[in-house]
Amino acid sequence: MGKFKEDLGLALELAGHADVVTMHRFEASDLSVKEKPDMSPVSDADLTCEKQIRESLKRSRPRDEVLGEEYGGEACYKGRQWVIDPIDGTKNFVRGVPVWATLISLLEDGEPVVSVSRPAPPLVRGQGRGCLPRVRRRAEAFERFPRRKALRFFAGDELAYRMG
Repeated sequence: MGKFKEDLGLALELAGHADVVTMHRFEASDLSVKEKPDMSPVSDADLTCEKQIRESLKRSRPRDEVLGEEYGGEACYKGRQWVIDPIDGTKNFVRGVPVWATLISLLEDGEPVVSVSRPAPPLVRGQGRGCLPRVRRRAEAFERFPRRKALRFFAGDELAYRMG
């Protein structure tokens, strides 16, 4: 994993920044949603998130190519290429279902060498009279099993889980 350690760190950092964008726009009353040519939805959160990831990659890895779900690009089979899907599960995202993930991978000569799948944060909510005890129990359940903090990633041939 040593050869790709810095790339993995960057991918994890980018996924963290993606959370800021997605959670800010999740269930926003002014969320803009359009249809792509394949009839799948794309939200302003998808576009903003991918744009920010691309800008960060351009600054930190200027020689690397990028292929993204929203802004496209050309598949490269020589050299290094980042492949990103800022919100994998946009249909859920735009419907207010908190089941999506940010996917960021690095390919070297067409082979995946780093990959991060960062699931959507669990949302703890309550509404109305008497909701607080339910919210507290749900929050405790999340603390015992911190699903959000678990990140799956691999670098080279190693698959690992990191609790953050």
